[in-house]
Amino acid sequence: MTVRKRGQVWHYQFQFRNQTICGTLPEAKSEAEAKQLEADERAKQRLGLRTNTTVDDDFTKFVKDVYLKFSKENKQSYAHDEFRCETLTDYFGGKRFRDIQMLDIARFIKHRLGTKIKRYRQIGPAIKQRSPVTVYKEVGLLSSIFKMAIIQKVALENPCDQLPKSVRRTIKARNKRPCAMTSEKEKALLEKGLLGRYAHLKPICLFDLHTGLRLSEATRLEREHINLESDSKWIDIDGQTYEVPRDCFIVAKSKTGKARVLPLNATARMIAVHQLEDATITRFVFPSSKNEGEQLKEVKKGFAGACKQARILYGQVPGGITFHTLRHWFATRLEDLGVSKTVRRDLLGHEPKDMTDDYTHSTIEMRRRAVHLLCQTSSENVLNFEVRSGKSLAAG
Repeated sequence: MTVRKRGQVWHYQFQFRNQTICGTLPEAKSEAEAKQLEADERAKQRLGLRTNTTVDDDFTKFVKDVYLKFSKENKQSYAHDEFRCETLTDYFGGKRFRDIQMLDIARFIKHRLGTKIKRYRQIGPAIKQRSPVTVYKEVGLLSSIFKMAIIQKVALENPCDQLPKSVRRTIKARNKRPCAMTSEKEKALLEKGLLGRYAHLKPICLFDLHTGLRLSEATRLEREHINLESDSKWIDIDGQTYEVPRDCFIVAKSKTGKARVLPLNATARMIAVHQLEDATITRFVFPSSKNEGEQLKEVKKGFAGACKQARILYGQVPGGITFHTLRHWFATRLEDLGVSKTVRRDLLGHEPKDMTDDYTHSTIEMRRRAVHLLCQTSSENVLNFEVRSGKSLAAG
């Protein structure tokens, strides 16, 4: 008989006609009682007295029929779950939950860390080693699948919880790198890099230097999200109404799933005004330069070219910068100017870390004063900066 205690509750699992039958025994107070109740469940199964209790514990089938359906209906990260689940089902395909043990997951981690990847649209062979952060996210998703399987009575335990520290140390939650941007690199990027064929990226780069947005937040910014009027503007997002004061904009969709209202300093406002006056910009403030009216999808190639033109090292290497470095530089400059951690947190859209953080908030005026400090120390000449976007940039 197969009974096992997890926490304070006894669980059972047995096979019946090539099907896994499992469940919980909350009334059992001891192992003896659990075994007796499990025997009763077996008898009910043989006599046909149990209904809707046979469970198909095939890993791939559960992921596709249960987990991904739940993810699509309830999670904003569904697209990420979808392609990561494909990786998991490719590796664990053909296995049942009871067949996936801790050692199998450890082998999966070793296998994934040993593979190389190709960048988007890369023609040559894969040369870059897979990031431990990527594998960490895949194992985290696998753990979530097991937790749901336990709730649905398909699995008894989560083997991800049994991974030893020696294995966990090989995968990291995130890469903590120092900010490689400097004032000299910023000036070179704006004055030498973002010119000519790369000029179409200058508005979004400079806007990001003064707002600290994630790339996805900047590319999703729409005309209606910005308020340049003297009166407040009210915007409905997911059934909730937000006030957007003058010279502010709202990030409607963020990594945390929460909208936030941010102020525009002089430089960011100048860029917003120019973009909104462009007749070709109908929806997205920073549209694609190739497909008119569509959302900007990718900046890696253009940003890498701009860095090369400005003689700046590009990439996630020591001393190299990426578009995301602009967000780090935004936060670094604010800290250097003495802006409080609470204001920086709210500008960047980070989650509170503890109860004190949860009780501490910044006002829109506090955030407005903070971003205006950037204009006082900015290296670019705002008055002489000419922002051009769309197809006109190709001729610049």
